[in-house]
Amino acid sequence: MKIIPLILTAHAQQSSITSLTQVEGAFYRVVNYLNIWFWILAVGALIWAAILFLTAGDDREKITKAKRMVLYACIAAAVAILATAIYPITYNVLQGK
Repeated sequence: MKIIPLILTAHAQQSSITSLTQVEGAFYRVVNYLNIWFWILAVGALIWAAILFLTAGDDREKITKAKRMVLYACIAAAVAILATAIYPITYNVLQGK
């Protein structure tokens, strides 16, 4: 028996979006959820890249892979920062400020 689809189905049946405030709240929760996962992935990638770099020795291929992972982790961090900034910007635009 698959529990997660049942939980999602039950939650979808219980709540329906009826106002702009609920849309705003749902958007805010999704952005926060994605932001948490981006930070977890970015930090995990940085730790893995550090381990890879420290164990690379003179292997140029491993060093290049570690540098690439650091680059991708920085990109993930930038996306997480932008995801955090999207909500206030969108809110201010919708409010006409």
